[in-house]
Amino acid sequence: MDLLDLDAGLKNLTHNGFCLNVEEKFQLEMGLRTLLNNVEPNDFEELLFWGRVTGVTKDYYIAMGITYSGKYEFPEKRFYYATSNNFEFVAFPELNTQHGDAYNKLTGFFTGNPEHIYIKVVEEKQDDEIREEKKEQPKERDPLEDTEEEDPMKDFVARNLIEADRLLYTVRAIENDCSIVPHGSFRLTEKHEVARSVAFRGLSVDSTF
Repeated sequence: MDLLDLDAGLKNLTHNGFCLNVEEKFQLEMGLRTLLNNVEPNDFEELLFWGRVTGVTKDYYIAMGITYSGKYEFPEKRFYYATSNNFEFVAFPELNTQHGDAYNKLTGFFTGNPEHIYIKVVEEKQDDEIREEKKEQPKERDPLEDTEEEDPMKDFVARNLIEADRLLYTVRAIENDCSIVPHGSFRLTEKHEVARSVAFRGLSVDSTF
């Protein structure tokens, strides 16, 4: 739901059991406005409140930024999350594709800790090891030496599977399967860009059944 219609939109969801108290509404609105003020101008054109994901210790609040201009037929969506302890929205890290087969095997509630580790593949380095790595100098290479084929895994960096990864995967899966819009509320421009239709005034009573 749009930031400008947040209060009215939340009221329409109360009959489904989704409700926020006065303090939560205020903090959510302030968090979204802070996000809107702090992002770069080209990050998105429209900011929507996507929803809440319940956690054991804290809940997650999800925001979605949408960019229409310059996107051929499909708008670009960026997701942000905040926890219920501070309502400070941050961008999700890039989707972790190293554990693609593991996401659907994860069960149980979200813990509420974005850094919670589900699969650990990276061991934390000791301070001594880090200092030794900094001391190492790159080896000089003979310019006449035969060039070797680049290793495709050279830039690969192993990543743990953390709860922020699981949360992003879940949000994108729900968005992919359940995203709907009213018929006629969007149009395709001459540039093949999706845009909101200024002529749309809502659905008729007959079309809602």
